[in-house]
Formats: sequence, structure tokens, C-alpha cells
Amino acid sequence: MTGIIDSLRLLAETGYVEFPNIFKDHGIKLNINDVAFKIGSFEIRWYGLLISGVVLLSIFLALRSCKKYGIDPNDLLDYLIFALPAAIIGLRVYYVAFNFEQYRDNLASIFYFWEGGLAIYGGIIGGALALFIVSRVKKQKMLKIIDFVIGYIALGQAVGRWGNFFNQEAFGGPTTLPWGMTGDKIDIFVRSQGWDVGTLVHPTFLYESIWCLIIFITIMLYRASRFKKRDGECLAIYMMMYGLERMLVEGLRTDSLYIGSTGIRVSQLLSGIILIVGIALFIDLKVRYRKAVYEGEEAAPEEGVETGFDKAKAIMDGEEFVAGAAAAEAGAEAGAEAAAEAKAEAEAAAEGAVDDAVKATDEVEASLESEDVAGAAASGGAEDPAE
Repeated sequence: MTGIIDSLRLLAETGYVEFPNIFKDHGIKLNINDVAFKIGSFEIRWYGLLISGVVLLSIFLALRSCKKYGIDPNDLLDYLIFALPAAIIGLRVYYVAFNFEQYRDNLASIFYFWEGGLAIYGGIIGGALALFIVSRVKKQKMLKIIDFVIGYIALGQAVGRWGNFFNQEAFGGPTTLPWGMTGDKIDIFVRSQGWDVGTLVHPTFLYESIWCLIIFITIMLYRASRFKKRDGECLAIYMMMYGLERMLVEGLRTDSLYIGSTGIRVSQLLSGIILIVGIALFIDLKVRYRKAVYEGEEAAPEEGVETGFDKAKAIMDGEEFVAGAAAAEAGAEAGAEAAAEAKAEAEAAAEGAVDDAVKATDEVEASLESEDVAGAAASGGAEDPAE
């Protein structure tokens, strides 16, 4: 009961986000709070709730489809057991590494991750390292598992960015666009920068959320299409699409991490590198596949995934099998007919030989009888004179 009362109290607290010009006649104003509800003194924040929810959703979707793409569900769970904690640690370590001044005087605050300060690239790096180690232990192809899970990472980013909405963070600089936003915490930041009262800012969290959802849909469709030939292509698509988006959107943000005292934004530089590597990887995979086909080598198909090339080959193999079976059947029939004809000829020849033998025997008997008659006649004629 206390938890319900605390939740209602939180909803009534003065926190808001507003899009005043999104419609011509009026805007949208939402009362929000970064804490979803409390259980006693324990706070459940929207950011953690959204991240936990999308992780569970992604695991559910991945387990449902992993067999279709030749991945053992138990292997997938093995990877996740190590990759998820590694990703969480990477999220924090990356942010702290490029923002250490904030934690220098209170090192214990490094572990206060619930106060914010997470970087997606750190999570990706941490998770990738865990996947690499597990794949080496299991003696499996790392690229195959990364290619399978990368779409769900994009889904996690799309949903997770709404935690920034409730926290009123990860927004951009001033804008006059119709979807410019403000809020009670955003207004405090605007005043600290000396900007005009009522200045609206870019909802960069929304830009990235929408784009990551597009990446997720694109990868899911491509993964199931006949165009995917090699492991690594989905990863390359993610690198190209997210690298491009983050490189552009990062330039609008007001909370970027910088390399030392330079004006170079860490995420913007890294995104540009990822974009270039993604393009090179995609081209390389396609060229190698076409080269393998041209040289007559059998391109390594993905387990559980039947491409258009595989289907065509299977059809051809099936037709060849049917043709071979038909030829064998025809040959057997021809052989049977030839055997029957040979048998008939042999029987006819045997019957002819028997007839000839009988005829010869009859002729011999007839000849012998003639000789006996002649001999008898001759004997009778000789005796008469003696009488």
C-alpha cells in the first residue's frame, strides 16, 4: 500500500517535458518523473525499468528464432550470461574514462551508475569482448553470433533512449524546429548556458530512438532475405547505419564526451571510424562471395538459412536426381526387354535343335529299316536256286 501511495505522490510531483510548437494551434505537455515508483525507500527508475524490459524482450525474440539461423539456444544463453554483465560494466567504464574529472574527488561515486553516466559504445565494446572470449572457449565462430544478436542491440537502443526522455538528458542545442522540446530540468540547463528564456532544444534522444528502430527493422528483414550470403553482413549494416546517425546527431548534443581538452567529440570520431569500417566490411564480404561463386567454389551458407542460391541448387539437385532415377528405370526396363528377347531366342533355338535331332533320328531309323528290307530280299533270292 505504501508503494502505491508513493507512486501516486511521484506522479503528482512537478516534473514536465513539453513540445510547445509540435502542432500549429497547441503543443504537448507531459508531467513526468524519472522515478517510476518506490517500494519503501527503494526507487525503481524508468531508465532501469525500460532497459530491463527490452533486454528480456530481446532475449525472448532471440531464443524464438535462433534455431532457424543455426544457433543452439543453450549456446546463446551461455553467451548472454557473460555478455550482459560485461556490457553493463563497459557502459560505465567508457563514460568514466572520458569524464574522469567528475569522479576524481569522490572515487566511490564511480559505482553510482543509477545516477546516470552510461555510454553505449562502452557497452558494445564490453559485450563484444565477452562474446570473443566465450567463442574462443567454445571454439565457435564469433562473427556468426554477433551477426545474429546485433539487431537486438539496435532494438535495445531504440527503447533505452526513452530513459533519457524521463531523465531529461541526452538532448541537443537550441532549435526553432516544430518538435523542439523543453522541460523543468532542461530549462535549468538553458539558464545555466545564458540562453534566452524559453529556448527549445533538439530532442536528440528521439532522433536516435527512431533511427535505431529503423536499424532493427532493416536488419531483421535483411537477415531473412535472399540477399544475405555471409556472416558479418548484418553487423556491417549496423555499423554503417548507426555510425552515420551517431556521427550526425552527436554534433547536436550538449553532453558529449571530448578527447582531453580538445574540441573533438569521442563518439563522433568513433562513429566516423565505425561507418568507414562498416562500408569496407560489407563490400569485402560481397566481393568474396561473388568471387567464390565465380570460381566455382561452394560459398559457405549459413546453417539453418536457405538462400535463393541454395534453393536453386537444391532444385537443380532434385531435378538431376529425378532425371537420373528415370534414366536408371528406363535402362532397367530396356535390359529386361533385351533379356526377355534373348530368352525367347534361346528357347526358339533349343526347340529348333530338338526338332532337327528328332528329324535326324527318324531319317536314320527309316534308313536302317530300308537296309533291313533290302538285306532280307537279297537273302531270299539266293536260297531259291539251292532248293
